[in-house]
Amino acid sequence: MKRNSDAVRTMCSQHDELRALVVRYRSELAKPAPDLAALSDCRWKLLRLVMAHLAYEEAHLFPALARSGPALEAAGRALESDVSALFARFQEHVREWTAVRIEADWRAFGEHASMLLNALIVRMDREEQDLYAPLLVAKAA
Repeated sequence: MKRNSDAVRTMCSQHDELRALVVRYRSELAKPAPDLAALSDCRWKLLRLVMAHLAYEEAHLFPALARSGPALEAAGRALESDVSALFARFQEHVREWTAVRIEADWRAFGEHASMLLNALIVRMDREEQDLYAPLLVAKAA
């Protein structure tokens, strides 16, 4: 059980770091004009943190879910697919929204970025509720 609780604690810490970055990113999006350096920093940190989190989940969460039974394993794989698709959308967003395009259509960029950030928050909340909490309960039983 300690191994699972340590992994859940680490993943929740990663989520906290991502949520803090989302707050910073949203504050950048609220500005009347883009600060391209700050936006670039937010975007690349977000991709890096999400990629590291996905790798950690692959190494720790999914094996623990598999040991906890088919229902949790299936729920984990379904959510993994959703999160991987969201990560791909973030990568596409960074590729498509160049500095020139951001400056040309700041409002549309903000709307698109906000939509992705909201989706990330929803996914993290679902992971915590649907996977992390049941994993701890399954191991405690």
